[in-house]
Amino acid sequence: MALSLIKNLIKQDVAIDLGTANSLIYLQREGIVLNEPTVIAGNSLGEPVAVGRKAKAYLGKTPPGMIVKRPMKAGAVDDVDAVSIYLRQIVEMARSRSPVLSSKVVICVPSKLTQVEKRAVLDAAEDAGFKKVYLLEEAMAAAIGAGVDVSDKRPSMVVDMGGGTTEVAVISQMAYLVSESRRIGGNDFDEALCSFMLRKYGLRIGPNTAERLKWEMGAATEEEAQALSSCRVGGQDVARQIPAVVDVTPHEILGCLSPLVKEIGLVIQDVFHDLDGHVKREVESNGIYLTGGSSLLRGFDSYLHKMVGVRVNRVENPLETVVLGAGKVLSAFKSYFAVFSN
Repeated sequence: MALSLIKNLIKQDVAIDLGTANSLIYLQREGIVLNEPTVIAGNSLGEPVAVGRKAKAYLGKTPPGMIVKRPMKAGAVDDVDAVSIYLRQIVEMARSRSPVLSSKVVICVPSKLTQVEKRAVLDAAEDAGFKKVYLLEEAMAAAIGAGVDVSDKRPSMVVDMGGGTTEVAVISQMAYLVSESRRIGGNDFDEALCSFMLRKYGLRIGPNTAERLKWEMGAATEEEAQALSSCRVGGQDVARQIPAVVDVTPHEILGCLSPLVKEIGLVIQDVFHDLDGHVKREVESNGIYLTGGSSLLRGFDSYLHKMVGVRVNRVENPLETVVLGAGKVLSAFKSYFAVFSN
């Protein structure tokens, strides 16, 4: 009995939100213990040099002999070997803070993944040392993490805006009435800003600078943009091949991001307008639950409210909602067994 008690104390199952931009790890009974960028740096031999924040610091300014990459692309595995190494490294980081054993892992993935893409995630997790791997779609995890009773007959609508994908789902009785996934997210905002700065100012900026610009000056509405001030952006003048600095206005950033904001809004609007009458009325009554890091773009909730005509409930911790939902699944595993996609 004593041995069994000890095993129960040290065994903690794991939930992972394997995101395009960031990955989070949740340990059973402890909560979120790690939040790191999904970036890996390796040498010319393919050996890992750094992962997470340390690797991300090299993006846009990679030293000779080093390869820096995001192993996830638009929510799918872009490089199985790199994802395997990345998973192994971040799990070791998490366990170094709390050394535990694990019998199973729940990994959150976008919906609409092909069987080949799901197999790639499973292979990466198994290569990282996990024996029992369960895939949980991000929209379902986000709904659970947002406090939605997904077993209820009454449908609820959730939108999860991540780095690589935007997930839109209407959920009832642990199943999707509607599920839509588009490979567009926060990373597309960053890439649009890089392209804009190069086209408008002949200034090459790296992804880290673009991300900073997005959070410091990005907005979804004119009202939000008007409340912001211009800022100075540094990069490489491509014509003269020297460092340069330019002043950029919030209105320029708004114009750059607006097409992407509208594209995401139209996906959500189309899903809502295509709902059956009684389902639409339930969503109108409950509102749309908005989660995911990219939903933090200033004014996106009010933009979506005006576009769709439905109250938008922005969750308290949008960056953590998906992994918190997966953590809830771990704590009541048998009750949620129907939600797994593999």
